[in-house]
Amino acid sequence: MARIEKDVIGEVKIEDSEYYGINTYRAMQNFQITGLTADSDHIRSMVAIKRSAALANNLGGKLPDEKKDAIVRACDQIYSGKLHDQFRIDLFQAGAGTSYNMNANEVIANLALEISGRKKGEYEYIHPNDHVNMSQSTNDVYPTMIRVVSYEKADRLVQELGKLIDSIRAKAGEFKNVVKPGRTHLQDAAPVTFGIELSAWAYALEKDMKEIQSAMDWILELNIGGTAVGTGINTAPGYQENVVRELGKFMKRNYRKSSNLPGIMEFMSDFSRLMNSVANTALDITKISNDIRLLYSGPGAGIHEIKIPAVQQGSSIMPGKINPSIAEAMNMICHSVIGSQQALNISVQAGQLELNVMMPHIDYELTRSEDILANGVRMFRTKLIDGLDVNRDACREHMSKSFGSAALLNPYLGYDTVARIVRESLESGKSIKELALRTGKITEKQFHEIMDSGVPAN
Repeated sequence: MARIEKDVIGEVKIEDSEYYGINTYRAMQNFQITGLTADSDHIRSMVAIKRSAALANNLGGKLPDEKKDAIVRACDQIYSGKLHDQFRIDLFQAGAGTSYNMNANEVIANLALEISGRKKGEYEYIHPNDHVNMSQSTNDVYPTMIRVVSYEKADRLVQELGKLIDSIRAKAGEFKNVVKPGRTHLQDAAPVTFGIELSAWAYALEKDMKEIQSAMDWILELNIGGTAVGTGINTAPGYQENVVRELGKFMKRNYRKSSNLPGIMEFMSDFSRLMNSVANTALDITKISNDIRLLYSGPGAGIHEIKIPAVQQGSSIMPGKINPSIAEAMNMICHSVIGSQQALNISVQAGQLELNVMMPHIDYELTRSEDILANGVRMFRTKLIDGLDVNRDACREHMSKSFGSAALLNPYLGYDTVARIVRESLESGKSIKELALRTGKITEKQFHEIMDSGVPAN
């Protein structure tokens, strides 16, 4: 069985088992790009907005009770997981997200019709535009959806970062007294402890997490109520206040209405703020991943001052080889996020006059980055950091050979004298200790006290 649906272009035949309508059908034919469609977070966010709009329109006296009830029930069913396979629009689609908004309107309308005892396509009773999209435009609905979904995904990322920070801090405490050579320019430097090194990682990530949380606050300001160009034409009385309140109640978030709807519609920089904070986090995490790969290098011909869990074989030809696979995967995730930052920012500045039509791309780069970074951070913590250990034998051996500790002698022997000692040690093979004692300026007891004072007490 099939039904005929019409628009200003013509008519199409749609199988009656499908809940989408003619707008979705045309978009499916037009945009066959990635094969990727909206995830469940996007679907739930969109139907939460449509549900709240129906309630606000009813409160404003524009949507009758029976239509409101059917739309709300349809939205609740979709929010719970029903008909997610009916959201078919490719991630790259018509500008501003009109195709996706209409996909949602049509699926909700047809499900609401069934709930009301009607047939799909009987839009004279519940219409995708006139009733489901009442008091709305894609231009305010789609960016509101991005805000709702990106906030949820950012919240998950923050939770994962918090767990990673806790894990790193626990490891810093566990290894606080393990002394190792510091390295600057990849050369020997003054000694540090693993506690110090790991606490630096946690410090950076804590700042990143706070930056994301700060950017998230801007996302709570919503576009909804602006309709086509931010003037709020065709909205029900009290609509903006009512829809923001209903949506906040449903999602359990402290959303607030925008104080300048034209401004929030034209400028997408709130999404750039959030994306930039996510990308800054990726910059720091990829640096940590790089450090782990260096510290794990070896085992026979590298630094190998740390041990990490073996998660898979590392080579198809070299038996027993174990690679830092988790850190490598984390690097690639971060590289992708950093690239997405540039791509998103290009689209953020690409708005013209009263609208930025690049919203589907902004949505894709931001929410995808939040997802893969959150998933990556969880992988990084559970499969690497939680099982990280130190190679104390390697640390002791490297400390015995490191020239970085010679810097501790500067206040006692002077920079030039210590420089000559390091050079002679390199050329002769004599120890730093032997050459320092030969100067007669310090005793052996003093030498050991100086070396012991090399790192702060924990």
